[in-house]
Amino acid sequence: MHDPSDWSRREFVTTALVGTGALAGCLARGEEPSATNEHADAACLDDWLADANGYEGVIERYGPDDTPTVTVGEYRGTHHEGAAFDPAGIRVPPGTTVRWEWSDHDDPANVVAVDGAFDSGGPVSAHGTTFSHTFEDRGTYRYVSEPSRDDGMYGAVVVADPPSSDYPAVDDWLADVNIYDGTVVDWRDYPSPVVTVGSAEGESEFTFSPPAARVSAGTTVRWVWTGGPHQISFEDADIGSAVETDPGVRFEHTFEEPGVYRYACAPHHSLGAKGALVVE
Repeated sequence: MHDPSDWSRREFVTTALVGTGALAGCLARGEEPSATNEHADAACLDDWLADANGYEGVIERYGPDDTPTVTVGEYRGTHHEGAAFDPAGIRVPPGTTVRWEWSDHDDPANVVAVDGAFDSGGPVSAHGTTFSHTFEDRGTYRYVSEPSRDDGMYGAVVVADPPSSDYPAVDDWLADVNIYDGTVVDWRDYPSPVVTVGSAEGESEFTFSPPAARVSAGTTVRWVWTGGPHQISFEDADIGSAVETDPGVRFEHTFEEPGVYRYACAPHHSLGAKGALVVE
């Protein structure tokens, strides 16, 4: 049985935010995205996170095997400082358990969903406190820390299916890559295609652009650095580069055998710096 004060607290949070129009146009919990409402929801999410402490313009994506952890505490970044959730925005597949962990920030904080989907309880400040919630239904979940909501301490969890293409091995490998949307670029007519390493795609400097491509057998692919340090290492073959830092073409390879070739930047693998080539 819920304490009546809990209902009052939750109602206050929801009413305050709905009153500002912050939820207009957003996908409801469990609502299936479509070409129309997914675009509107993305705009709504941008508005929601625009002034959130710790938000640097990137919705961090996690794959089906990940257990994301959001730090609850203080953030000092390029655009915002103060009490924050870090990362402020994440995208996860249905069935993912998200974990929030309190840092050594002294101010009390909690995790409260605007729509009432989850609630960590009253604000606490104990370092090492944790709260977890499993997200089963698709949709966008906005949440706040009540004591600091007016100072920019809010975040969002987007629950959506991972990107899908005709190549399951590529989809699985790139499930946590922010800029992969299921597109496998067709380069089969290109004699010498180029992959950009460390691309500034508006998402992260630790990317390959494009993240996935198809090439014909016998094609020489070149990787061009925008800056370093980066090192390419293939999972499926004994192919790779040394660590390079200077801009320019720093690695190339001719792919003779058909197959799916998965690779990553060794120093930045954990940051989603991964790519894939389908050789046909």
